[in-house]
Amino acid sequence: MVRGMKPSVPILCYRNVSPVCGIAPDEFRAHLEWLAAHGWHAIPLDQVIDYLKGGAEPPKLSFALTFDDCYLDNWVHAAPILRDYGFKAAFGVVTAYLHDGPRRPDAAVAGADLRELPVARDAWDRAIERGDPTAFMNRNELRALVEEQGHALFGHTHTHQTCFRSDQPIGEMATDNLHSGVHGIYLEVRDGLPLYPSGSAYAHNGFWPAAGDLLENRLAARTTGERIEFCLHEFTLCRERLEALTGRPSRALSWPWGEYDSVAIEAALLAGYEAALSMDCGANRPGTPLFALRRVKMQGGVTCRELNRRLCIAQNPLLAGLFRKLYRVPKR
Repeated sequence: MVRGMKPSVPILCYRNVSPVCGIAPDEFRAHLEWLAAHGWHAIPLDQVIDYLKGGAEPPKLSFALTFDDCYLDNWVHAAPILRDYGFKAAFGVVTAYLHDGPRRPDAAVAGADLRELPVARDAWDRAIERGDPTAFMNRNELRALVEEQGHALFGHTHTHQTCFRSDQPIGEMATDNLHSGVHGIYLEVRDGLPLYPSGSAYAHNGFWPAAGDLLENRLAARTTGERIEFCLHEFTLCRERLEALTGRPSRALSWPWGEYDSVAIEAALLAGYEAALSMDCGANRPGTPLFALRRVKMQGGVTCRELNRRLCIAQNPLLAGLFRKLYRVPKR
């Protein structure tokens, strides 16, 4: 790194830690074991935000751990492994699926039968189609993460809403192989109806059913003003519900599917957020846009050698910047 250049803080982005989807628990444990053995320090997301806003430079080999969506498997499998290594993380909550219930057993509970617990691969279908959010963490589990285990929460919007990006069909709907987000657009979904390309309802004005059901097949374009109103409502409700849950300020959110634009950023500012997590690659250092914090995507099959490679790029401002120029996805 060039002398005098401020260092970059990698932010790792995990989702599922589960034997049946995402990253296997043994893989996740291997990642944390490697990080601990090589001197890496997990710092709070708030500390990263403060650093980017001109605060104190974090210790060498600092990184932040984040999990999007707050799947139950984060409580069952990830949290016990985080405890074993003393690493703290931040978890992104979709607040429409906050629910009450007892703490469910985690993998550290001797003799616990985890076979009947809902799994992440079914989470969105259960929540959207059946009104059953139990494949996400409940309020008691989230409070325990914060109050007892020292983790943090951030917003991941209120409903994680999808929209249609175009009114030009790309095929026909098949309900047995359909993105669960489409069920959040329509009140009724039927086989054989036109299928349209989808995207984030926060980053695209989008096209929506002209009526609130599928009795007619017409789509209507949403205006930018309508999207601002929608985003502001979603972001504010998300922040207020998290703050009510934890009693602590909610400073950051993460963009669903990593998609954002200037309209979404303006709404997030108006809703009271200080920063947002993207899925862009690049450096996190003073000067990085606060509403486009860069993250390193972690998925199944990432070896410790590959983790080291990704961290070497993300922590070096020059390499991270070059990588961003080479591999940045063009904006639509």
